[in-house]
Amino acid sequence: MTTRKNRILDINELKEQLDNADIYEDDEGNKLQTTYLGDIRSVTPSGKVYMPFACGNLEPCPRCSGTGEIKNKHGKRKKHEKILKKFRLIWQRIENVELVTKLQKQRDWWSPMSICPECDGIGSLEARLDEDWWNQLEIELDEIGAWSHISEDDGCDIMISRNASGVNEYDN
Repeated sequence: MTTRKNRILDINELKEQLDNADIYEDDEGNKLQTTYLGDIRSVTPSGKVYMPFACGNLEPCPRCSGTGEIKNKHGKRKKHEKILKKFRLIWQRIENVELVTKLQKQRDWWSPMSICPECDGIGSLEARLDEDWWNQLEIELDEIGAWSHISEDDGCDIMISRNASGVNEYDN
């Protein structure tokens, strides 16, 4: 999974918003500061909300038609089965790491199907772009010791929180 190189947040502005946010105590006694990032439908690339029990709102990947796999132009079933057999034998006695790595590459090369490079095997380009966006958001928030979560009031609101342990609550 690749992450985006471009920043999706203005970290300085977000820090300032968190600095100005009121300090409150959660159910476990942690002192937190929270700010609103936006509605999931307006900040994510697809603007869609995913439910674990439904995926009908996703467009299938244009390259693999939603299967997550494409036909490998080098794929030969018999060659692949031979490599898999060798791979299983060597995997049991894993002393030779270089040989295992070489066999993994051969296995992937001769495999009849390969992972779709567009959707990264997910089956939907929209879902992959959203996943990349969430990964990038997590990376950027880690830099300032914050995290994202969904609002308790509205399941579509994305909130950013951080511990306020180093902040004096009378300064705000």
